[in-house]
Amino acid sequence: MPDWTYQTVFRPTLFRLRPETGRNLALGAMGLLSRLPLGKHVIQLMGHMRPDRRLSFERNGLEFSTRVGLGCELDSQLKATPALAEFGFGYLEIGPVVRRASEPGPVELDVASETIQLAAPRAALTADVIRKRIEQDGPFAVPLFARIESDSTVEAAETCRELNPLVDGYFVPINKLDAIASAFDESPESMSDRPALLGVVEGPFGQDDQTLRRCVEAVRAGQIAGVVVAEESQPDGTRRLEPAAATDVLHRIRRLRAAVGSQPVVIDSVGIHSPADVLDAIEAGADLVQVASGLVFAGPGLPKRINEALLYLTMSSETQADADVDAQARWGGQSWFWTFLMGLSMLVGGLMATVIAATRVVMPYDEWASGLSREQLAQINDRLLPFMTHDRVTLAGTMLAVGILYVTLAVWGMRRGLHWAYVSVVVSALSGFISFFSFLGFGYFDPFHAFVTAILFQFLLLTMHSEMPNRHGMEAPDLWNDARWKANQWGQLAFVVHGAILIAAGVVISSVGMTSVFVPEDLEFMQTTAAELSGAHPQLVPLVAHDRATFGGMLIACGVATLLPALWGFRRGQAWLWWSLMLAGNVAYWATMLVHWKVGYDSLMHLLPAYGGLLLLWTGGGLSYRHLAARDRRLEDEWHRRLQITRS
Repeated sequence: MPDWTYQTVFRPTLFRLRPETGRNLALGAMGLLSRLPLGKHVIQLMGHMRPDRRLSFERNGLEFSTRVGLGCELDSQLKATPALAEFGFGYLEIGPVVRRASEPGPVELDVASETIQLAAPRAALTADVIRKRIEQDGPFAVPLFARIESDSTVEAAETCRELNPLVDGYFVPINKLDAIASAFDESPESMSDRPALLGVVEGPFGQDDQTLRRCVEAVRAGQIAGVVVAEESQPDGTRRLEPAAATDVLHRIRRLRAAVGSQPVVIDSVGIHSPADVLDAIEAGADLVQVASGLVFAGPGLPKRINEALLYLTMSSETQADADVDAQARWGGQSWFWTFLMGLSMLVGGLMATVIAATRVVMPYDEWASGLSREQLAQINDRLLPFMTHDRVTLAGTMLAVGILYVTLAVWGMRRGLHWAYVSVVVSALSGFISFFSFLGFGYFDPFHAFVTAILFQFLLLTMHSEMPNRHGMEAPDLWNDARWKANQWGQLAFVVHGAILIAAGVVISSVGMTSVFVPEDLEFMQTTAAELSGAHPQLVPLVAHDRATFGGMLIACGVATLLPALWGFRRGQAWLWWSLMLAGNVAYWATMLVHWKVGYDSLMHLLPAYGGLLLLWTGGGLSYRHLAARDRRLEDEWHRRLQITRS
């Protein structure tokens, strides 16, 4: 459920349901998917959420792949833990763990203020149930921290015995720390094997600073490795999860950091709804942040967006010498260079194919392979050559589109170390090369086509064999869930649908090329029948089938090169991607429509997919333009301010 489906389709639908129903439906679906064979890989494919290795964080014996974790309030029943572990989090909080679980209180959702209210009693699980679910769904690629709220040493000891082998640490209310710490002291594990303890502080610090002093004492005594700043519980046990801007959390973090010093880990778990909230918390003194309600309102892509902002901050602090290491490497040893040559070759080939198809139509090798001269083809049917012109110009236009996509993905994507650009090119190219075999069933072998395919395949092999540079040259990522970002979700959805339709159309056209070859509109245009064409010459239908199957394969490659960047590459400021998709799409569609109009093959039913595709392309481009391609001075100024703070 990436943001482009969550914000456009699922969130409006789920928010119309009762909060409990919507949450159970969403988490249940994610949990079911993650437990299916290859389910986790599908989730990774949809979100491409693995954090960059440069985001790893280590402090006080604790190690995390990134600074953003997930709070237990979202999935307190552990329905979707395997899925959530693949969302790009550095750790997951589970619980609360209690001795006796009871029916949870109602949940209230305020969309306008982005607030969730959880009435008492809170949803919770017993240690035994948690152990069984972790053993069933694990192991997980991220650390697990259990939030325990035991009132006695006996209860705490029972919880520790159940969960110690399965979790990396515990979040413990600071006012219940003594009982749990005592149980820890009686634990049979060695000090190095014990899960870490982190104290949880709810609400503002009192005037007498008793809570703050207790945190300092616990840190100095070695009872806890860090402190978690959490929402305040009301006297009746109700918890209100609201945006950070509506709280004094930054003031609390500053006071806490000043009191406990630099060594303990400080986690902000209050109202993280955007990347800007994370950077504010880190500037105030937090080491980690914990998302809960933000995932409900901003969407499942929030941790990925946070990681992008943190990575940009990290990369901006690196020295220029480190950033230029990959740029100085030998071009021939880098994968982007060979992808660039492959794309450039397709551009040159597409231009040549366009000129030939618009003039001579068939090449000498076509005449040799089919045994039919250009004059003989014209004699068989006076509309056969215009029909072949329309097929070949359409193929050439798609080839130009693929070449444009490969060149831009190589120079602006792979050269900057974007792994998703590499995967997009490899998957797209492989699907295109496989289509070479689709027309061989007719006994038609095109030696020139085979030669060109073999050359391009060498470029693909060199792409796969060569090295990818480290990530660099990153555009400033977005910080807010603003109107630009929300409109882009619809634009991204349009591009994803567009890519999927291209793939489906390619499969259909390839199938037609391998079977019936002609569709009714084709025969109507040429005013003939399939039997007459088959009987005119034994190599005529294989010649047309070769064009059809090749076009279908090229369309599949173009669809993949559109779909995967649309899934993974839509980040604020990626103007090159917007222009690439728009230029490639317009070249292909206008080549298709112009040649159809030129030869008189202007059947509305036949051209309707092209008209619809162009409309979808422009709709997606219009909705995503401000997010991807337009300059955002507000964002530039904000990042300039934050980078100045970081460097100072």
